[in-house]
Amino acid sequence: MKITIISGGTAPSLKLLKEEVESSNILICADSGGNCLYKYHIIPDYLMGDFDSIDENVLQYFKNSGVIIEKYPSKKDFTDTELVFNKALELKANEIVFLGCTGSRIDHMFGNLGMLKKCLKFGIKGYIKDDNNSIELIDRPVIIRGNKGEFFSIYAYCELVDKLSISGAKYKLDNYDLELGDSRTVSNEFLDGDVKISFKKGMILLFRSKD
Repeated sequence: MKITIISGGTAPSLKLLKEEVESSNILICADSGGNCLYKYHIIPDYLMGDFDSIDENVLQYFKNSGVIIEKYPSKKDFTDTELVFNKALELKANEIVFLGCTGSRIDHMFGNLGMLKKCLKFGIKGYIKDDNNSIELIDRPVIIRGNKGEFFSIYAYCELVDKLSISGAKYKLDNYDLELGDSRTVSNEFLDGDVKISFKKGMILLFRSKD
């Protein structure tokens, strides 16, 4: 089951939102993410949060539209995005796409990256997407596909990614120990075929980005 979550960061374009929603089984909205859905005339299945940032008229509109509303105290030990992630977990998602999870609040974005780690923990495919980026967290070798000239970057999400190798890309790598903070694997490019990424242990953030 694929679930799309929309949070209150930079709103996705209507095109991106439609692409994800049309291939999803359930749409869950966190708090002010509802303002974006209201603008696009899209009704979520669930609207959750402390509702300290959603427009009051939007909240009332969704209440009148039969949306399942779950309100939580503003003083809580987790973000609204983690709140809706837990709902997706309860609904037995095997794939989650997070929208509205990037933007000007970098602290919130780092918190949202933690949701990708939780996805790994529970065996869920997890992606954070906006109109310029797709981010996923990987803990095992993978083959990725892209069009020639498209960019991808790798960043260590642990102290050390052991014996990282990249083949089939513009910039190859062989048994390189990638440490946290090392920028060597930023901004690689796809060629004509698949790109193979392998490592013995660790976790990597895989970014597919465009300007």
